[in-house]
Amino acid sequence: MVVRAFGYKGRAMAKELACSTVLFSLSALASLLFAYTTVKLVQHTPVYRPLECTTNAHDLGDQEMDGFWVNISGTAVKSCRNPNSFNMRLYQGEPSKVYLRDGLVLEPVGESFVTDSTFAAKGEGTGGLMLKIALPFLEAMDLLSKEKVQVVTEINAQAEAEMFFLGVGVKVAEKSSKVCGFELALFPEQKVGYSACADSLEDLVIPDVNATTEVADLITMSPELYEYETQRKNVAFGGLMAVSALLAMSLLACGVRAQRRPGGAKEAREAKIEAPVAAPVAETGSQQGQDKAEAETCASV
Repeated sequence: MVVRAFGYKGRAMAKELACSTVLFSLSALASLLFAYTTVKLVQHTPVYRPLECTTNAHDLGDQEMDGFWVNISGTAVKSCRNPNSFNMRLYQGEPSKVYLRDGLVLEPVGESFVTDSTFAAKGEGTGGLMLKIALPFLEAMDLLSKEKVQVVTEINAQAEAEMFFLGVGVKVAEKSSKVCGFELALFPEQKVGYSACADSLEDLVIPDVNATTEVADLITMSPELYEYETQRKNVAFGGLMAVSALLAMSLLACGVRAQRRPGGAKEAREAKIEAPVAAPVAETGSQQGQDKAEAETCASV
């Protein structure tokens, strides 16, 4: 009977151990989720840092005659550094126009295209711009007679960021519109100066064609979107951190309680007390049988 009591006690202890082990494991997972979310929150604070771009090379191709038109194509290659902890992509958005500026007058002469470029997190990459200019023959001849001209182009790009959380990608895209300009020397030899960009034409200051230093072009996020994404990030990460922390502490407390619960010992004690009840009955019956046998022996004598 004592063996049976120990069997009850062993099964109860094993059950409690398994239950507490599961609770401790779930608490550890919730703690890991809390730590992972905290790291992500730190990585994405602030929610966005501007890309810094500088010119690597620029080139204006040769003039090509097409009937009564003169076609000119050009390219600009820029190196951009991505200080964010997520990948960035730039590609063409709405159609963009190219102008020749003469004082305050802008004359449309072509189109510009942003090349599709990707910049790795905390890394560098190259992006670019393609220009296609078409001028009537007489205007082209007048242009080529000038010492230098100013070229202004619209930049309408789509800026896309891709963030990952627990292996799931989340993309955020925004339209980025700017105006950029550069000077072009045509005489005595062709030379392309550094470009500069601004949010509006009124703020655009085009560097001289002979300038030797360049101001980095910053690809920024609009204040409205920056505020919205910051609030959304704080709510999402903060809420998940609070839930995971509360869950980790609750599961830990339940695991400790399950491990210390005295239910198994109580069942074992009840089994041990209940088992010997039949022993006195058997002993009493044996004693009565022995007394009866002695009485019969005396009677026969």
